Formats: sequence, C-alpha cells, structure tokens
Amino acid sequence: MSVKEEAQRILAELPDNADWNDLVKALYLNKKITLGMTDLELSKSTLTDDDVAAIMARLHSARAVPDDMRNTRDYRPGNAVTTGMVAGIIAIFFAFVFPPISWIAAPVAVVAGAIGLKNRQRKAWVPILMAVVSMGPMLMVLNEQFAYF
Repeated sequence: MSVKEEAQRILAELPDNADWNDLVKALYLNKKITLGMTDLELSKSTLTDDDVAAIMARLHSARAVPDDMRNTRDYRPGNAVTTGMVAGIIAIFFAFVFPPISWIAAPVAVVAGAIGLKNRQRKAWVPILMAVVSMGPMLMVLNEQFAYF
C-alpha cells in the first residue's frame, strides 16, 4: 500500500467534523508519525488512546516553550554572554573559596557582558550582575587586608 493510499484510508476513517488534532492523533495511532514518541511508545505494537493523549500533551507543552529554547540554531554556546556567565559563576564560586581566581574571572565576566550588550545579545546583563555579586566577598577580603595597615 502506498503512502497516499494509507493516508486516504486514515482520512476516510476520520469523522466529518475532525480537526487537525484528530488527524495527528490518527497518524500517531497508526504509527505513521513517530516524532515526540518515547522509546517505550515506539516499542509497543499498538498505542492506546491514553498513549496518544500523553504524546499530544507533550506536543502542546512544547508549543508553550519560547522559540529560542526549541530552536537550537539560535543558541550559540561560544557567544560572549555564555562566556561571561561561565566567568561569572567561576567568580562567584571562587570569591568564597580562593578570591584571587575571582579577581580574574569577575573582570572577564564584565567584559564579556559588555561585549554582549554591544552586540545586543539576550541576557547580556547577567554576567555583569554575577561579577558585581562576586565583588562582595572580594571587597570583604580587601577590607581585611587594608585593616592591618
């Protein structure tokens, strides 16, 4: 049976008032679409209505996710904001553990955040905020050093 014939058979089985969701559910029930299915669902010989309802629920919840989180082409891990966030995390962590590393990472986070702001990248302010937060413990350490003089 050709794809057209199978599609016509599935369409013929749908009620006259069926909508697009009903068509997609029928395609899932007949295992003509496997996108979004778990390995367990793929291994079953037949799907129940509850299985199809679970798949459809996952599809609907994915639709509520912003496009930039679904489309991996928009995420570039090497951009300035990501570099700044990594530096910011390092700065905050090492501000409590070994402050000299934080003294290096915080300026890197600020510079990377500034580059991100210049390039109008999303959430470019986050690395700058992380650097500012890491300065609290750094200032406490410096205050203790200057208190001895």
